[in-house]
Amino acid sequence: MTKSRSFAKKKKYALNCLIVEDDYAFALDTKIRAEELGLEVVTIASTFQEIDEALSKYSIDIILSDVKLNSQEYVYDYFKTIKNLPPLILFSGMDSMDMYEKSKDSNPYVFLVKPFDDITLRSAVEGALKSMTEAMQKGGDIQSTSNSLYVRSSGKLISLDSDKISYIKAEGNYCLIHLGDRKIVIRSSISNALKMINKPNFIQIHRGYIANVQKAKELVISENVLLMGNEQLPVGRKYKKELVLLLKNN
Repeated sequence: MTKSRSFAKKKKYALNCLIVEDDYAFALDTKIRAEELGLEVVTIASTFQEIDEALSKYSIDIILSDVKLNSQEYVYDYFKTIKNLPPLILFSGMDSMDMYEKSKDSNPYVFLVKPFDDITLRSAVEGALKSMTEAMQKGGDIQSTSNSLYVRSSGKLISLDSDKISYIKAEGNYCLIHLGDRKIVIRSSISNALKMINKPNFIQIHRGYIANVQKAKELVISENVLLMGNEQLPVGRKYKKELVLLLKNN
């Protein structure tokens, strides 16, 4: 086993990845490298139509793409037309490097030259996600973008569907995110977690609890308890009125 391959197996991410490449052999090799890094490759696209279909069908967190498709169509110009584009890593042969150098002032994407190894790919992924990971270092292990929610837990960056969260419980300097069948521990205050989720169906019900009211069964007003599945969450007096109003509107 080479050092680079061993290094790549230290998985750090749990994100959905789209690969855009019309050379199927290279696409498969890139898929293997990406998955060893911890990325979940949901599909490989080789045309603009397939890119559109992938972006509409899947929740994509990062894109690995060749600069050209069919040796003539420049992909990065096409990506500039897409709103809320996930972090993008472009790659190509040396023949396209001069073109990229001339346009890099207007091109914000990370660029790799083929062939690249596991360590280079990992460095590029970290670069593409740099702003997100830096924000996490300052504000806690939960961050949001215009269309996604991310958490860092056990050394991995994970994309979360907030609708699957039932509630969040504060545990000292950490929060425990309950997803029904599993739990995720993150470093964050309860107020920061609520701010990052920023959805009207999430509300603080107690100084140590945030609840997704769409998952709630019943509010037992006399006991100041919110029923979430088989669990009973405490409802603080100062949060009770707002919770009642929200439940009435849902």
